[in-house]
Amino acid sequence: MQEYNSSMRLRHLQLFDYRNFERLHIELPAKAALFVGDNAQGKTNLLEAVYLLATLRAVRAETDIQLIRRELLSDVLPAARVVAEVETRAGGVKIEVAVVARDPARGANATKTVKINGAPKRLADAVGRITAVLFSADDLLMIEGSPSLRRRYIDLTLMQVDQPYSAARSRFERVLLQRNRLLKRVRDGEAQAEELGFWTDELSKDGALIMQRRAAALAEISGLAADYHRALAEAENLGVSYQPRTDSPLPEPAFASADEIAECLKENFTRGLTRDIAAGMTLQGPHRDEILFALNDLPAAGYASRAQQRSIALSLRLAEAELLRRRRGEAPVLLLDDVLSEMDSSRRQAVLAAIRDVDQLLITGADWDRFPPEFSSIAACFDVKDGAVQAITPVPAAARTADS
Repeated sequence: MQEYNSSMRLRHLQLFDYRNFERLHIELPAKAALFVGDNAQGKTNLLEAVYLLATLRAVRAETDIQLIRRELLSDVLPAARVVAEVETRAGGVKIEVAVVARDPARGANATKTVKINGAPKRLADAVGRITAVLFSADDLLMIEGSPSLRRRYIDLTLMQVDQPYSAARSRFERVLLQRNRLLKRVRDGEAQAEELGFWTDELSKDGALIMQRRAAALAEISGLAADYHRALAEAENLGVSYQPRTDSPLPEPAFASADEIAECLKENFTRGLTRDIAAGMTLQGPHRDEILFALNDLPAAGYASRAQQRSIALSLRLAEAELLRRRRGEAPVLLLDDVLSEMDSSRRQAVLAAIRDVDQLLITGADWDRFPPEFSSIAACFDVKDGAVQAITPVPAAARTADS
């Protein structure tokens, strides 16, 4: 395992009317911060606020308006803000993300704005100013859930460090929408098939770059995740494979040029045009890609236990963190939400050993006793209750028992 070695760190975090936090101003340690509290007190919200700064994506919210503290939604212009001061190799950076609801009474969604060092920026230009990796219980859905969740994993990873990928993905989504609309019109006799040529060309070009970058990143992640997983579970071998969804095979995306992939992708779109018209949608391409996980050569979906799924998901997140460190030259902030839940003692010890040398770590738990004294002694410890965070010195279980 390569040790994290970076100068980037999150120094200060402020939350204003974000989720269940009315006001929060916290100074974060250079190494590890441990947040403990009962469920629904704000631990997860705190970590997700940091992830919002990195990706500008809400994790558990269907709409951005859900990020605004509920008690404010009756106001004229309710808003939430997340502000952070970050140290990087290039110097200090202040990042501010604001979410404003224009008409919550009518169910309108919120708008998101970003400032870097006080200057307004486009959202696309702000992604990746700080990099972060988030593990949560929802990550278990990556193993058995929809392929879109696995695509989201690699997309959010690359969007933080690969601006051409992020731009190509945004263009691809817009072009895919236009092509699908036109396919429906051709099917309904309202347009001619020849009109699809431009959109097919554009889809092929951007789709090729997406597939190429996904393949290269996943090839690297596969080896990293396997190493991390062996550290967590010695007898289990984790495999990660990328499967582009096209009718005819493409050149190996990790090694072929984008032009070669684009030409083959265009041929697939052309041959599948009749089916696409009948369906009124594009039936192949990177929006249908699959990423598969195997444990000891068996599909992890359906075979892995809950504890094994947690180990797989954590291995993928640790691999993601190392990939970001290599690409960026600075380690991301690692956010681990209740990572030790549903693990036996041996797996918990293996997890704590694996994350001990992480550059900056924010980790949550529901019970102090899950964290051994040798871990809590090197971390800044905080109690989280009702949207308030207080620095404390945890009392070991043995001492509590002796006092009772």
